[in-house]
Amino acid sequence: MWTRSCAQGVPDGNLSLPRPLNRVRRHRNRDTVRTPVHPLTPEDPRTVGPHRLLARLGAGGMGEVYLARAPGGDLVAVKLVKDDLAHDPEFRARFAREVRAARRVRGPFTPAVVDDDTGAEVPWMATEYVPAPTLKEAVREHGPLPPESLPVLVSGLARALEAVHGAGLMHRDLKPGNVLLSPRGPQVIDFGLARAVEGTVLTRTGQTFGTPAYTSPEQIRGRDVSPASDVFSLAGTVLFAASGEPPFGPASAKETLRRVLSDPPNLAAVPEGPLRDLLARCLAKSPGHRPNTAAVLDALADVPVPRTAHAWLPDGVTGDVHRLGERQAGERTRAGRARWRRHALIAGAAAAALVLVAGGGYALTALPGGGEPEGDTDPAAAGADATANGTGDGTAAGEAAGEGTADPAFAPQGYQQSLSSADGVAFSPDGERVYATGSLYFSVWDWRAGEITAFLDPSPSETDINADGVMAMVHADGVGPGHQDRIELLRDTDGTLTEEAVLVYEEQRTNPRNPALSSDGARVAVVANEPGRDGIEHVIHVWDVAAGERVLTVPLLGPDTFSHVFDLEFTADGERLLGTVSDGSERVLGVAVWDADTGDWVHYFEGPGNLGFAPHPTDPSVMALLEDTDRVRLVDLDTGTTLRDLGRIGEDDPDVGFSLAFSSDGERLYAGVGDPYGVTELLGTVWDTGTGEVLRDGDALLPGPLDPHPRDEFLAVVDPEAGQVLILDGENLTVVNELEQPD
Repeated sequence: MWTRSCAQGVPDGNLSLPRPLNRVRRHRNRDTVRTPVHPLTPEDPRTVGPHRLLARLGAGGMGEVYLARAPGGDLVAVKLVKDDLAHDPEFRARFAREVRAARRVRGPFTPAVVDDDTGAEVPWMATEYVPAPTLKEAVREHGPLPPESLPVLVSGLARALEAVHGAGLMHRDLKPGNVLLSPRGPQVIDFGLARAVEGTVLTRTGQTFGTPAYTSPEQIRGRDVSPASDVFSLAGTVLFAASGEPPFGPASAKETLRRVLSDPPNLAAVPEGPLRDLLARCLAKSPGHRPNTAAVLDALADVPVPRTAHAWLPDGVTGDVHRLGERQAGERTRAGRARWRRHALIAGAAAAALVLVAGGGYALTALPGGGEPEGDTDPAAAGADATANGTGDGTAAGEAAGEGTADPAFAPQGYQQSLSSADGVAFSPDGERVYATGSLYFSVWDWRAGEITAFLDPSPSETDINADGVMAMVHADGVGPGHQDRIELLRDTDGTLTEEAVLVYEEQRTNPRNPALSSDGARVAVVANEPGRDGIEHVIHVWDVAAGERVLTVPLLGPDTFSHVFDLEFTADGERLLGTVSDGSERVLGVAVWDADTGDWVHYFEGPGNLGFAPHPTDPSVMALLEDTDRVRLVDLDTGTTLRDLGRIGEDDPDVGFSLAFSSDGERLYAGVGDPYGVTELLGTVWDTGTGEVLRDGDALLPGPLDPHPRDEFLAVVDPEAGQVLILDGENLTVVNELEQPD
């Protein structure tokens, strides 16, 4: 399993995506677009890591932001750290931790980090590129958003923050310049990175971090901040959208800070009613008096929203979007994005390894090979209709493009064709194929040939795969009529995918996530949302696949106070459920064990820190437990007794453990580790579980999530730093093949 240093959360829903949104400035000619994309200067590098730079997008407090082409052909935004920060050891350590945590933030309102090298001489990170204006720019160009747009803005921001907080991060600098306006909903960028700068750059001069008008009172006073601080910033950002002015009015920085601490906000631009009352509560001076993100979303149930989610943008902006989208489609056609060519795949097509033979809403897209790029994107062409995702008041990020769109010019570009998005891997039952999975990503590989053969479109939000080739694919489709969250069950039989079942949620905003499939494929469990006394509560739902019914709801109650669960898994016999639990902050509280038939507590392994686990593949009473000290134990799930203390991972006492998995027969345990500075190679340890003997002591190439071959002849391992999947020899762990996206 892939063990995380903090809890992971995913937003409650999704807003449909008609087309990408590009920034449009006021201009005389309706077809003329001004853009802040600038040519590279002689001093700018031409490449950063594997990414070829195309143009300058802007600069932020951390460094320069560039438009770049990734190896797979996608456009990305690359942030290159300033030289003075690059040589600050404290900053490098913070930056590495925050980028690693930011990679775990997944959801429709939080553009993903797709690549980074925090150990480079000058650290950098790459994010998906969003051709969209910031809220700050849009309001300047077109004026305040209309009242009917505000609930969608609040909902998207709250869901984005829920994903950020669920991953153990806080934004700390949410403001109009860090919100991009896309037809699919607002996109929150730069989450978590504020903390890398805070404590290194600004504390050198004793300044308070943040943008004064949107900074919470407790942050101004230099006190410890909690997710409630981001809720304060959310409300201030929405007031700017409603009025075109900061929430406490225009003033000098000093006067603004005084007003934030002492004066009430100006709510006049928001119509009287539930939304205004909600924003007032979010702007309470005391963090304890503010609602959390779940309560914010629950309160929106009483607020009218547009009939269709994509209609939330003002008409003027929408018209500009359509015109610019058509122009951008032409530019993409001329430039030639990548070598991939999209084709509809029908049953029996020889070009693809997998065929979906039952209807399920998928287009299984074959990648037949051939067809080099017709040309590289010229910087001017690339930027002609695309806005900078980072300027002086923000930095860059990108948007996972829409799913299942009919127009090939707007075909999904991010996850579907970028292996760097993978955070999971599994062998097919016969061991001949490898599935790479991630948030909005699912690809199939002929691992012996090193070739990608197909990907699913639209890709699922998350996927779990059992040893028999049954796949539980979660689709959190959003809000409104026709948008129903669902879990789709597919089976791989000798290279053919067939649909087994579709489990549909009739309720809205359930946001199923973290799927866990029993070994026999009879049951699937997910974490989901339900209305609660104090807002939305997180629960575990267990579904009977054959009956198509939810048979169990498990509330997150136990010996400790927590509200989030992630890394959900069944034991080998399907009788217990395991999950890492968190209180939604930056603390992991422990590993919980539930009875999968009754939902009762079986045991609770308490231990704040970086805990991870892996259930034994053949013995349902045994689990491997990774503690925050990087010590690994085999434990009894019923009693909590230590069966075998395997010792620490490696000899260098690394800060974070990343991967933990048994071999298929359970006779070996693999543990990979990470370096908090991102400098050293990610090496791991291997034990003989029967004797406790250390077979590889801190020198095994195990940099990420892994899965053993059905006969333990090989290992498939995700290398998140390189954006590859490594195939290792099962005995000596040498590299047999490297799966990577073609240039």
